[in-house]
Amino acid sequence: NENFSYRTNSNIYVDYKILDNLTFSTKWGVDFLNFREHAYESTKTVQGAKYNGLGFETYSNVTNIVSNNLLKYKNKFGNHKLEVLAGYSFESYEFRSSFIRGQDFADDNLEYISSAATIVSASADALDSGLRSFLGRANYNYKDKYIATFSGRFDTSTKFGENNRTGFFPAGSLAWRISEESFMDNVKAISDFKLRLSYGLTGNDDISPFLFSELYGNTSYGGQPAIYPSNIPNPDLKWESTAQLNVGINLGLFKNRITLTADYYNKQTDDLLLSRPLPSSSGFSSITENVGKVENQGLEISIASQNFIGDAFTWNTQFNISGNKNKVLELYNGQPIDDIGRGGNRIMEGQPIGIFYSYKSLGVDPSTGDIVFADTNFDGVITSEDRTIVGNPHPDFIAGLTNNFNYKGLDLSIFLQGSYGNDVFNGSRLFLESLQGGDNQLESVTRRWRQPGDITDMTEEVETNPGW
Repeated sequence: NENFSYRTNSNIYVDYKILDNLTFSTKWGVDFLNFREHAYESTKTVQGAKYNGLGFETYSNVTNIVSNNLLKYKNKFGNHKLEVLAGYSFESYEFRSSFIRGQDFADDNLEYISSAATIVSASADALDSGLRSFLGRANYNYKDKYIATFSGRFDTSTKFGENNRTGFFPAGSLAWRISEESFMDNVKAISDFKLRLSYGLTGNDDISPFLFSELYGNTSYGGQPAIYPSNIPNPDLKWESTAQLNVGINLGLFKNRITLTADYYNKQTDDLLLSRPLPSSSGFSSITENVGKVENQGLEISIASQNFIGDAFTWNTQFNISGNKNKVLELYNGQPIDDIGRGGNRIMEGQPIGIFYSYKSLGVDPSTGDIVFADTNFDGVITSEDRTIVGNPHPDFIAGLTNNFNYKGLDLSIFLQGSYGNDVFNGSRLFLESLQGGDNQLESVTRRWRQPGDITDMTEEVETNPGW
């Protein structure tokens, strides 16, 4: 197996001063990747012997071009500072690939596809996408006490149809540095104190291209080439948007020896881009639509301290903690989306995204060795309707603590990180406690149920119990 790749990542920029207070800058970046893979399994290998020699050839070519162009005006009028920016940017992405597989080689020394007597499969793909943006921003600052920023951008994505291709996303923020007010002059302990308020919209187009249009796949029928529809087009697809409110403070104490940053945020994501399940009678498994609303709100706190400042030795500490509450507010006709992960994850209204949704185990029946599942709807039969929420993958909070030490140019950093309150799906147990296949097994299988009367938490055969 041999891989050959060539990649170049180039950037160029130009800054031009038009007037004393007016500048123009342009930046261009090109990321080019050419990748080729050659693989051959000789007749001396298990796979190669099965197919009388097996060969692959893969080729991929990716070109990504990004350009940012900004016109900036900056001026000061007494105690007033003004900065205005206007810009245009675009991103162009091109992808090409091909794959071919052959078998039945006359000799192991003839390992390229041209020597294969049988071409088993061949395919080629092409994908183009792009993003174009017009943006503007204005900053106003008075005596470094009152600060205001307003911005807006028009983003146009090729991933949506002509009727919804462009989205407008405005934002604004206000800040008040209270520590610069005259009534704070006698409060020596506070070196910096600022209140912040912001609100804005952001957009998301993270879906596969061309879902708004009819797509076709190729196949053969009766020995003749044929095509078939591979999706249900949705010309009404549009930008997913998130409205975020943020309220925060910055506090510095004792000449900023101790600093505190705290933020409360509330994010409302509307027109969520999701693949909605379809009945099998439609001939398709799903369709991508703007079908949901999600809420995220939480608190983030960061504290930093300069514990010791000396000529030869310094020590500083940073601590941060954050908690986020996630909730699905709306789905298409309230229809949940099931089995989005190996842990039986589900998206449903009123619950966090990706909750673990499965059968609730009541333990192992000593008389049979089978798991006893909770009959949650009390109908006397265990069916899929008895599935319930059994876990939440989202932590109550995450935290981190960093200590940095410096002694005469020698640095030492100690970092601790943790999360609390989330459930974790241990997928490895599906294999390492299955008593099936060729995988090594965990020590826990030694306490499995063996005969009537055994009291244990391990079944006789895990794979026979669908909820294990």
